[in-house]
Amino acid sequence: MITIRAANTTRDIEECFRIRAEVFIVEQSVPIDMERDAHDREALHFIALADGQSVGTARVVLRDNGTSAKIGRVAVYRSNRGVGIGKLLIAVIEGSPDLKYVHNFLLDTQTHALQFYARLGYEAYGGEFMDAGIPHRHMKKRNRHVVAHD
Repeated sequence: MITIRAANTTRDIEECFRIRAEVFIVEQSVPIDMERDAHDREALHFIALADGQSVGTARVVLRDNGTSAKIGRVAVYRSNRGVGIGKLLIAVIEGSPDLKYVHNFLLDTQTHALQFYARLGYEAYGGEFMDAGIPHRHMKKRNRHVVAHD
């Protein structure tokens, strides 16, 4: 069974960092000083659990005075890919009560994952760019469930 929830404890956040290290630093050779950054302190972190074991993560950084949510560091252990964990992570993020006032979801995706995000309703914009030596594209999606401030 897959469970996605906010990573609110120190242990949860350490698990998120462990998953990110395996996927980005070990698998993709992203330098550690590029993978971890100052946004980690302010970000909302999410963790995916399969039968109680941590298997995936993502983070969200609020921008534009809280009207945009930048989704990033989406990572799933190689052995757990292909079963819908990434899709569930994005769905939980988009439905998070903490993000109900967000107008737009933004992300920068590796080009190999463009179709994955397009199937979830994200639209690419701008040209291809390199990040940590990996080709990326910007993508965005309007929040269809935005709640107006009182």
